[in-house]
This record gives sequence, C-alpha cells and structure tokens, in this order.
Amino acid sequence: MKKMFFVLAISTAFFACNGPAGSDSKPVSTNDANGNSQMDGKDAKSGDSAATATASAGKDGAALIAGSDCRTCHKDDAKLIGPAYQEVANKYTNDDKTIKMLAEKVMKGGTGVWGQIPMAAHPNLSQDDAEAMVKYVLSLKK
Repeated sequence: MKKMFFVLAISTAFFACNGPAGSDSKPVSTNDANGNSQMDGKDAKSGDSAATATASAGKDGAALIAGSDCRTCHKDDAKLIGPAYQEVANKYTNDDKTIKMLAEKVMKGGTGVWGQIPMAAHPNLSQDDAEAMVKYVLSLKK
C-alpha cells in the first residue's frame, strides 16, 4: 500500500508540475510589476536593458506562486509532498547568492536535500519569476 501511495504521489507531482508530454507550457509571467513587457532583455517602454536587472524586485512572488502549481506540493507552514516554505526559509540565508541558487533549483528540479521525493523541474519559469518566488518563500522565515 505504501508503494502504491508513493507511486501515486510521484505521478501526481510530475503531472501537476510538468503536465503530460507535448503539452504547451507558458511562463508564469512575462511582465514586470508595472505591466511593461520584457523583450530580449530590454524594457519595452525605455529600451533599457538595465531595467531587467531589477525586474524581479517589483514582482509579487506570492502571486506568482498562487498562479503556479507550487501549492500542489508545498504549503507555507506544513509539509505536503515537499517541505513547508517556512522550513525552506529557516534553512537558507536571504542573500542574492542563495536566491539565485534556489531559483535555479526551482527551474531545474532535483532531489536529495529534503528527501528522496524529487521536485519536478519548471524550465518554463523565467529567472526573474523564480527569484521573486524564492524571495517570497525566504520572507516567511520564523
């Protein structure tokens, strides 16, 4: 029975995070907080490529998480399939290097840090969106 539950949980997480093979996936967000479209690393309004460096600062990580499949496996304060966001926040420091590393883990997926149940990759998530989501998670530190 435990094996069946484990296989079911893994299958559910995989399909919730990645969908069936060949499905069309879209990034969670392609706009910054002001509604300006990002194209080729340049801000659509000003044409300034430096604007993309601060784009994740204005994004709402909580809203991005709410609009994604993250809540299939995570809650703020309780373990589901993956760790609670507060556990993650308590484990890591809230600095630029850690934020970038965790954002890459969200996009690439992985296993081993929180047990043997793998976190599915989210390759269609932009670096800016992933960083905004990680910043929200790290803000939940108790």
